[in-house]
Amino acid sequence: MDNSSSNLVSVQALGRTLTLGFKFVAWLNGLGLLLTLMLSMGVALEVSAVWYRLPLAAFLCGLALAGLGLLWSCPAQTSMLYQLSRSYRTRGYWVPLFCTLLAYALSLIVFVMGCWALQSLFEALQ
Repeated sequence: MDNSSSNLVSVQALGRTLTLGFKFVAWLNGLGLLLTLMLSMGVALEVSAVWYRLPLAAFLCGLALAGLGLLWSCPAQTSMLYQLSRSYRTRGYWVPLFCTLLAYALSLIVFVMGCWALQSLFEALQ
């Protein structure tokens, strides 16, 4: 296996990893959003929908950040593939890659904040 094919495999592995990260944070925030919407409609508890604003906003922000991370992963992969095709190495892909990882991390943090707000709401009701 020559060097260019091993570089292509590493770029493909990075792409799969970034896609898996997107799926993970998008599913987490999507399920949190679904739970919050079901609770606000009165499926499990009879509480005014006004109280669910903070968890709902947190999960929506988490989904938006996950989408932003996916958006940033495209320039990172494109830059790496362009460098691979020209056999010219630069570090231009580090900026979008860092932005992708930052967006995924913030999405996960916002998910935790949404869960914390939802748990605080449940504790206040008891």
